[in-house]
Amino acid sequence: MIGDVDLFVGVDWSGARGSRLKSLRVAVCAEGREAPRLVPGPISGDWSRMGFLDWLIAQLKGGRRVVCGLDFSFCFPYCDHGSYFPMIKSAPKSAEGFWSEVETVCAVDPDLFGGAVCDDPRYAAYFRSRGRLGPYFERRLRATETACQTQGLGVPESVFNMVGPRQVGKSSLAGMRFLRALKAAQSNVAVWPFDRLDSAACIILETFPTAFVRLAGQGPGKLRESSRLNGTLAHFDSDSYRSGSAFPSDDETDAIVTAAALRNLTRRQALWNPGALSDRVRRYEGWTFGVA
Repeated sequence: MIGDVDLFVGVDWSGARGSRLKSLRVAVCAEGREAPRLVPGPISGDWSRMGFLDWLIAQLKGGRRVVCGLDFSFCFPYCDHGSYFPMIKSAPKSAEGFWSEVETVCAVDPDLFGGAVCDDPRYAAYFRSRGRLGPYFERRLRATETACQTQGLGVPESVFNMVGPRQVGKSSLAGMRFLRALKAAQSNVAVWPFDRLDSAACIILETFPTAFVRLAGQGPGKLRESSRLNGTLAHFDSDSYRSGSAFPSDDETDAIVTAAALRNLTRRQALWNPGALSDRVRRYEGWTFGVA
């Protein structure tokens, strides 16, 4: 267990190009039952990735302890082929090595954009991107994504697919730049399951909002009615969300549900030790919190 937590943060992440991101949304809650509240960004209510990084660091002041869930893949598949990029001898050999390589490739792109990786001559052949299907493209999945499907918690997309509304590759690559920047700025950050948690002031978890909705028995599809949103929150021992005049967007409901689910599920010891989370998976791929 992780002990006392001052703030749970649910984030619907974005890998889009630009520094004003309409789909990056943040919700927070404290211990107890009060429903999560949305946190508007500093750009007329919107966020940039660097702006969110600064905000999260600010939450750690005064000895506060934060658990933050981010909905992107913390690394790429490795265990299926014994490599992130088979046939490339210089391919990274660990998750943090992968993050460093992403940063090297994307360093000139502002606001932690990660899309340059799929265009890099060394790696382009492994991706499906707009107008191009790389000759080595496969719909590869990590161990946690396979487990997620097996448990009926949703159908994650392969990070090697950069096309379509369900693609998660660019958001994951931008997210890896974010994780690297956060750890460089704050020594007391633990990214689960790669790092020991111990007394970390900030614990970062990979999340998949669809899995939380499925765990709550709400079935497929986005939460676009109060009954489904509040039914999901009730499952996680949260009060109902009072939406006021405008019902939250899909991105906002994902953030709200993530914050409430983390407050509830991080108390469950079994979820910190999933059966398929081997030492090999822990080192190379990571895991989605909530997948058993």
